[in-house]
Amino acid sequence: MKRVRKQARKRPSIAERADPHALYQKSVQSPDFDVPFFAEYFENYTGRPLRSLREDFCGTAALSTYFVTQHPGNHAIGIDLDWPTLNWGIKHNVSPLPVDQQNRLTLIHGNVLDAHPSHVQLAMALNFSYMVFKDRPTLLQYFKRAKESLQPGGIFLLDIWGGSESQVLQEEPRDIDNPDDDGIGDFTFIWDQDAFDPATYYCTMRMHFTFQDGSEMRNAFVYDWRMWTMPEVMELLNEAGFRDVHFLWEGTDKKTNEGTGTYHRAENGEPDTAWVTYIIGVNHK
Repeated sequence: MKRVRKQARKRPSIAERADPHALYQKSVQSPDFDVPFFAEYFENYTGRPLRSLREDFCGTAALSTYFVTQHPGNHAIGIDLDWPTLNWGIKHNVSPLPVDQQNRLTLIHGNVLDAHPSHVQLAMALNFSYMVFKDRPTLLQYFKRAKESLQPGGIFLLDIWGGSESQVLQEEPRDIDNPDDDGIGDFTFIWDQDAFDPATYYCTMRMHFTFQDGSEMRNAFVYDWRMWTMPEVMELLNEAGFRDVHFLWEGTDKKTNEGTGTYHRAENGEPDTAWVTYIIGVNHK
C-alpha cells in the first residue's frame, strides 16, 4: 500500500499576515511628533498648557491615546464613524493603558456632523480626513460643529496638502523602517494618486504596502475625496465663525531645498510642487 505524502503547508506571505491598521500607524501617523508640536503651539498662542483635545475622524485613536499618556491632567475625546477601525484602536491602543489613562480618554462611535458637546481646548481633523465632505454646505456644517466643541479661545486645527504634484496620477513609494519584532520587517508604503478630476477636484487616493518577501497588500485603504484648496478652507472657517484664521508653513533648508519639519506662521505660501501645511481657526466667543 502506497503512503500518501502530506503536502507541507505553505507559510502565509507577509501581506497575508500583516495588519493594515498597524501598517497605517507605522506609515502615516507620528503622535510622538504631533502631540508635542500641537501642545507647544497651543501654549505659545494662548499662554495656557494644552490639557484637552478632540480628535475627529480619529480612526484607531493613536493620537488621543498618546496624548493622555503625556500628562496626568490630559483628557482626550476621539470620534469616528467606522466601528471596526475604532474597535481595533480600543483593543490595540487603549486596552494596554493603565486604568487612570483609559479613564481620561473617551471614544465615540459617531458622526462628526452630529453634536458631541465636549468643551475642549483643541479640536483637530488630521490626515486630510475632512475631505470626505465634497460640498461647501456639508464642510461648513462640520466646521460649525467643530467650533461648538471648543472652549472660548480654543483652537481648531486641520492639515491640508497641495501643489501641482498632488493632481498628478502617480504612485509614490516610501520605505518604512519597522524595528518592532512583529514578523513584518521593514516594508514600503505606497501613496497612490489614482484619479483626479480638475472640473470638480474629486479624487481617489489609495494606500498599498509591499514587503521583503515580494508580497503586497493592494488597496489597504481607499479614499474618495474632494481636494479642497487653502483659500476655500480658510474662507469656510471664517464663514463658520472662526477668527484669526491663519496657517503654518514648513520651513525650507537653504542648502538642500528640502523641508525642515518645522512650521511657522506665514502670510504667504511658497509655490512648491508638493506641500503639506496646517490651517488654524480660533474660537473667539
